[in-house]
Amino acid sequence: MNSDISTALSLLVIGMLTVFVVLTLVVFTGKLLTVIVNLFAKEVVVQMRVNNNGIENSKIAAITAAVESFTKGSGNIQKIEKL
Repeated sequence: MNSDISTALSLLVIGMLTVFVVLTLVVFTGKLLTVIVNLFAKEVVVQMRVNNNGIENSKIAAITAAVESFTKGSGNIQKIEKL
């Protein structure tokens, strides 16, 4: 009975380590891909045409500030629609 439990525990540890290693590789590969793409991608500057569509200027300013803060200046707002 003890050999069955030790075999089960060893399989459990091997399986968990395998999952950990694979997930770690996925995370680091994703980060590396992001860095590589950001190095070679050209930054496109798009001028936004302001069409208010009945949205208050203070709300547009808040949305713009939130996008700037979240994307650290790399995001562009192309269109704001009132739902």
